Amino acid sequence: MKREPEPLQSLLAGLVLALDVVTDHVVLLDGEGRIVHANVAWQRFALDNGDEETDWVGVDYVAASTAPTVRAGVSDPVSEGVRDVLAGRRPDFACEYDCHAPDEMRWFRLTVTRAQLPGISAIVTHTDITAQRTAERALEHHATHDRATGLANRAALEQHLRQLLEEGQDVSAIAVSLTVPGRPAVALGDDELVRAATTLRELFPAPARVGRWGPRALLIAQSGADEETLAIFESTVAAALREILGDLEVSATAVRIRSAGEITQLDVSDPTRLNG
Repeated sequence: MKREPEPLQSLLAGLVLALDVVTDHVVLLDGEGRIVHANVAWQRFALDNGDEETDWVGVDYVAASTAPTVRAGVSDPVSEGVRDVLAGRRPDFACEYDCHAPDEMRWFRLTVTRAQLPGISAIVTHTDITAQRTAERALEHHATHDRATGLANRAALEQHLRQLLEEGQDVSAIAVSLTVPGRPAVALGDDELVRAATTLRELFPAPARVGRWGPRALLIAQSGADEETLAIFESTVAAALREILGDLEVSATAVRIRSAGEITQLDVSDPTRLNG
């Protein structure tokens, strides 16, 4: 007569089978942090990324995952979190981390959950959240950048200027106004704005910040420039843009910013207000 498997054996076999069909990368750890089981997704990911390990059972998970930080001599909060779960000091631990490949950006969420099964003390899950992070980065870029030029938008520029002021830096801006001769209310084409933006980014690389201030206005935010340097920048910007945008009127005005209130009062369309 065929002997039926013990209920616990059936449970563990079912658990292993379930883990092997999920797309998350999962390992089961014993009380010492050694791998009891690595699911198919884990093994496939390791092989695809050049790992030579083929038998994961018995591998010290904490030591293997933290070896790079140990060699670098830095602390690793992830290993501490895993050890806390294994020791029963906390029921779970989670964090997000990047794991970029040479040809793609990747992010994962690590979750460690306490388990109370014979020989199994924790379940470690690595979930691919790249799509979520990519969407978040796209939304953040959309919220802080101008669609036509790719420059920082006005909200991002204002925040940057406030940050410079909070850091106690000597803050200044060069306001650039572009208009069609005789028709100042006419909207500029994207091509003209892009050409102007490209030129300004070449003239003012980081840490200076070039952005879109209004429909026909760009702004260069920077710190540390004295009065003489600002005057040179002002004339250089005007000359460079007039060279590439000969059919447009170009006005470039430098101004010092001493308070957050002056940021919101900047009116690029009226240079007299910039100097007041």
